[in-house]
Amino acid sequence: PSARGNKIKMRSFAVFAGLLALSASADAFTSPLQLGGVSRASLQAASMRNTRLPAAASPRPLRTAAASLSMKEVAVTPDYRLALGAIGLGIFFNQDLHVGALGWPLVILGSFLVFQTTQIRFRFTDSDLEVVRVDGLADEGLADSVESSGENVLQGGGANKWSFSSVTNWEFWFPGFPILVYFKETQTKPEGQIHFFPIIMEGKELYEQMFTKMGKSVNPKIDPSEWDDTKPLSPKGFKKLSDKVGL
Repeated sequence: PSARGNKIKMRSFAVFAGLLALSASADAFTSPLQLGGVSRASLQAASMRNTRLPAAASPRPLRTAAASLSMKEVAVTPDYRLALGAIGLGIFFNQDLHVGALGWPLVILGSFLVFQTTQIRFRFTDSDLEVVRVDGLADEGLADSVESSGENVLQGGGANKWSFSSVTNWEFWFPGFPILVYFKETQTKPEGQIHFFPIIMEGKELYEQMFTKMGKSVNPKIDPSEWDDTKPLSPKGFKKLSDKVGL
């Protein structure tokens, strides 16, 4: 029994470490350099010959992390890590720990989040946050067809669009390890309506938009430039985590 208990502990630690590594590897999902009809090898050869490429064949600018729709409108890139992490954790509970009461709900939740990540986008303008539905899978930003996501029946009703001026507080759990976002607004009802959303989009992009456009919250927030230092597997992030849990 002692050996089996140690084995289960080791597997649990391995899964936890894998989820932390998955969160820390956001840079691996960034878009590659896009070149307008010119291969990377051609550019290198041209550079060696010290020749100048025609203007039409010059490299396109690197695409920014958030898909810029215009100077005033940004859609946050979708991210499947939360959904796939829930599915992986559910499979671990089912197959290794034989705890179906926890495993199957996590698998179902993860599958639902995969679908939502494919369909739902957060769109920021200079004045509003809107949750929209897209038609078809888009690697980043919005697909060709965009429509309203309808009324938010579960969280106060009304359209899924809120002005930043109506937001009285917002929270982000957690910078460096994004899982859940919360905000409270007075647009839906004067006494305030709270909203919770799983972070099924690129966490740092979402945090930057909220930090910049929603203003101050009740609790102080780190500057977006400190994001990488809060990742659990970064040196500073690990120290903060170990200090909190007493390692």
